[in-house]
Amino acid sequence: MSAIQKLFLHFGQFFGTGTLLLLLSFITFPILTRLLTREEYGILGLVTNTIAIAVAIAKGGLSDSIIRFYREYAGSPERLTLFTSTVLTRGVLLTVIVVGVYVFTLPIINKFIGVDEGFLGCFLIMAVYLFARPLNIIVMNYMRALGKIFLLNVFNATTKVVEIVLAFALLLWLVGELYGYFLGVALAQLGATVFFYRWLLKDHGFSITQVSGALTLDLLKFGFPLLLTEIAYLLLSYTDRYMIVAYHGQAVLGVYTVGYNVPSYINDLLMFSLSYAVVPIYTELYAREGKEATETFLSRSLNYYAMTVIPLCVGYAAISRDALTALASPKYTESADFSTIILVGLVFLGMNSILSAGLYLHKKSGQMLTIMLIAVAINIGANMLLLPRYEAMGAAIATMIACIASSVLTAVLSWRYLRASIPYFTIAYYSAASALMYFIITGIDTGQGWLNLAARIPLGMTVIAVAMIVRESEIRAYAWRFIRSVSTKTP
Repeated sequence: MSAIQKLFLHFGQFFGTGTLLLLLSFITFPILTRLLTREEYGILGLVTNTIAIAVAIAKGGLSDSIIRFYREYAGSPERLTLFTSTVLTRGVLLTVIVVGVYVFTLPIINKFIGVDEGFLGCFLIMAVYLFARPLNIIVMNYMRALGKIFLLNVFNATTKVVEIVLAFALLLWLVGELYGYFLGVALAQLGATVFFYRWLLKDHGFSITQVSGALTLDLLKFGFPLLLTEIAYLLLSYTDRYMIVAYHGQAVLGVYTVGYNVPSYINDLLMFSLSYAVVPIYTELYAREGKEATETFLSRSLNYYAMTVIPLCVGYAAISRDALTALASPKYTESADFSTIILVGLVFLGMNSILSAGLYLHKKSGQMLTIMLIAVAINIGANMLLLPRYEAMGAAIATMIACIASSVLTAVLSWRYLRASIPYFTIAYYSAASALMYFIITGIDTGQGWLNLAARIPLGMTVIAVAMIVRESEIRAYAWRFIRSVSTKTP
């Protein structure tokens, strides 16, 4: 199987699960926006963002090193036991320390940025989640290292479904307050920990006496810069939330969170599917076939990324007002004014999983961290200039500027080691096709949001599908094979 075929296979597996999770998000999203006030929905987003940063810190870089080091220790049961014992023991220790710091500092931080004290319980309940989630991520990376992609996706999807069921059961019936939602999420993640570790310890030995200090240092040395890079990425994504609360309060944060969440759901479906699929593939390809083959693979990956995200952004601009009004209710219609700007920024940020291959493969994690810290600084500076006057719109523009800057810096530094060709013609072609799509579908206006979406989305997808089939020989070949296979099965 070629590298690009493996990319399609793994991307398809992650994309399939991601689509399911996206559908679940789109089911819960309109319910929550209608059940909760703007202030409560803003706090819902703020808690989620805060815990994401805390989870990244709790991982300590250990889980990020699993994919890189696992194969080196999988050759013998003794070395694998040493590896697993070290990762798990240090992982638990780091998690306990971070949970303690989180519980102690949280009231101080919330008071500083002006969060209502009545919401403190929502943050504190998620300490349970903060304990379980980093430990679960360790096992998830074991699955990735072993190529157990389907199993990983099943575990992820199942955990998400249980989270939703428990969260809404506690929010609507058993507790009736916002903190009940977070309690359900935390309990589901804790339950998942049991299943994850039953799977892991079935085939991986563990002994507290086998913990290696030298291996711990190796794991941290490799993973710590990646950890800092991840934290910087999260700060790039979430710092504006805390600034919005400080400048304009929780209601404006609620509007911004809605305008951010929908493009984030869409982008995450692409970005994490691509990142989870592409990094192990180009790592293996570089080790097996070298620089030239890897650059060819990266160029083709970038080409497919461009032909996907350009129509995505333009199509979203055409439907965002109807989509946000229909999904979140008319009280959030104003979030459509800036939502597309956020999506543009996020797709640039998502492209970094391809652009950063040279830095990743040459272990230039310090440079990757520097890029993200510069982007965070740009985001904070732009927010300080734009947020006081333009509120949520200013935050969206600041996010886009910072994300684009991160991609440009990544390309400049990474391409000194591995260069992916910029698909200029692809960009021009799909920009033109997307512009045509935009003018066609915006000409449809039934006066009803849901009907507009039902008409515009299929028509827009059809226009882009035709454009792809006309230009892309690989897609055209796959389409013909699919048609022939269906026709041969039809009596």
